[in-house]
Amino acid sequence: MRLPFRPLPASDDEAPRVRLERQGRDEIERITRAVERVPWSVSLMQILWTAGPVTLLGAWGGYLLGYGQAPSAQNYIFFITYTVITGVAGVAANLVHQFTGARRAERTSAQIERVIKALPELLLATRNLIVDALEGEARRREAAAMLLRKEDLSPEGVELAALELLDDRESARIIGQIDIYRRVGLHARIQDLRQLYGELLAPQFQALTEVAPGAADLLRARFAGEAPDLRQGVVRDEHFIERVLAAIEQDDELLMTLQDVEEMLVLAFELISGRQIPMLTFEYKGRWKLAQAFDALEQARARHRIAQATGLSRLKALTVYLAEQSDTLVEDAASGLRAEVLLERSLAAMDALAEELPRLAQAPSQRPRLRRQSDVLANALRLYKSVSAAYEQVGRQHAQLLKMLERWERICEEKDDQTRLRLGPGRRGLRIREHVIELDDEAKARVCKHLADHLAEAGIDTPQRLTSGQPVCAPLNLDASKRLAIEIALALEPHIQLSRPEVQRAINSTNAADFGQLEPNLSAAAKAALGSGMVQEIRVDLSRPAEQLALALVRHYQVELEPAAIDFLHDHYGARHATLTMLSNYHASHAGSRETTNVSYLSQRPPAVGTPKRDWYRALVTARRALDH
Repeated sequence: MRLPFRPLPASDDEAPRVRLERQGRDEIERITRAVERVPWSVSLMQILWTAGPVTLLGAWGGYLLGYGQAPSAQNYIFFITYTVITGVAGVAANLVHQFTGARRAERTSAQIERVIKALPELLLATRNLIVDALEGEARRREAAAMLLRKEDLSPEGVELAALELLDDRESARIIGQIDIYRRVGLHARIQDLRQLYGELLAPQFQALTEVAPGAADLLRARFAGEAPDLRQGVVRDEHFIERVLAAIEQDDELLMTLQDVEEMLVLAFELISGRQIPMLTFEYKGRWKLAQAFDALEQARARHRIAQATGLSRLKALTVYLAEQSDTLVEDAASGLRAEVLLERSLAAMDALAEELPRLAQAPSQRPRLRRQSDVLANALRLYKSVSAAYEQVGRQHAQLLKMLERWERICEEKDDQTRLRLGPGRRGLRIREHVIELDDEAKARVCKHLADHLAEAGIDTPQRLTSGQPVCAPLNLDASKRLAIEIALALEPHIQLSRPEVQRAINSTNAADFGQLEPNLSAAAKAALGSGMVQEIRVDLSRPAEQLALALVRHYQVELEPAAIDFLHDHYGARHATLTMLSNYHASHAGSRETTNVSYLSQRPPAVGTPKRDWYRALVTARRALDH
């Protein structure tokens, strides 16, 4: 489906660009007016109305009620003179305000334009940093995956990405041919090629899955004749908000990855462009004892989920840090890898560093490398400690969750009408609540002001850095990009409460908008129009959050899904009937083992992290002694 704002291959190429500029300019002016400018005509009419008819009528009515007669001619002269003087004074004051306010509005508009123009270019610069931090095959795989995520990638681009991933020209040529047929709708020929070459490519896909699952899925989709859909969006990197907030809280930017910076830039541009992210929660109102147990269990579930997310986030931060350093055994931390694989790679890399440091310490000519590698091991050791502490916290929170679950089940043994899922009007009982995460125009302007001030202070968006004739934001480095992600989180927090677990879950459960169409040479107005159109194209899909909500209600809160509740979740949120029906039979299938329901609810056992190894500490001590001499 062609978007109405996308440039068309028409003879008159200027008309679409003019429409984009006009639409984007209107959007920027609307956001500016939300905080700075009151229309001059409205202000003038307010002053004239108040100082004229309202004052005269009030004076005449007050005199008539007070003295029982109409005002005299002298009184009318007094009131009219008073009205004229106050009106002139009000107009003069408003002129001064409009003069100063206009300059303030212009400054706000310039800040909004600066941010809207800079964010997409900073996004491209961050993606370049992600690739630049990798080496060898990992560098090629990451660049190829970025190409495959582009919705409008040409067949030549698809073939290039396939060649980078498979290192086989014949297989790459086949996938490129499939993309050509996809563009003209010849799905019959796509099926012919798949049947002919499916067995040839299957082992290559399997080998790629072991090292880069995300890139393998993208390439499989291209082989199947499928391309990224603007309406579907892009899957977000899990728990990226948690890692950014942890970096703020612990004042340690190593806890954050460059992929997290990319996700924060996308989220900020989405919200500024008008993205509305739905959020489903449930709440209970009724008996005090039951309500207290409900709140305690919900808090325990939230803390347990946060602990699980924290452990995986710390482990990914460790693996990404080792991958970004030169001369380590970790090539990359590709998305989709299991926690056990990430831990195995990190341990192997840290063991190799610990073995290398004593050898370097014995060679005086290797002092620069010894210092560099010892710093890498020291930072990795600090991150590993955070991983170990995070997974220890998972165990403690899991025990607390089971304790709260037992309390809830004891109370729920007294079944009554209060523990059913309520669908109709009313306030008491267990109910699903719908919320929307968004920025209003005033919040957009304030977020843009915050980010514009940071960009100006850090010198990121100076003309020398955003000149179209040079690489986009070339001076942007690792530290500056992570600091920018922190500032984005600080700017968004007062308006959408990023620190709340339910907000993080809602954002992670939705796909991000695909801003691959935004090019560096577009103006701020054009980027604003394209961004607004792209976020409106995202398909709202609440089926997965609704099914997760139903699972929590059935499994943790002992709520029975009645036929009316199943129909409600299916009709309003698109939840699958088969899944809901299966959940509705949960209690019946566990009725004979009710006494043993309080088992571990860890669907995925955390990896055995353990404490830091002594060999790592010994290697660091040896390196420090050699460097001190």
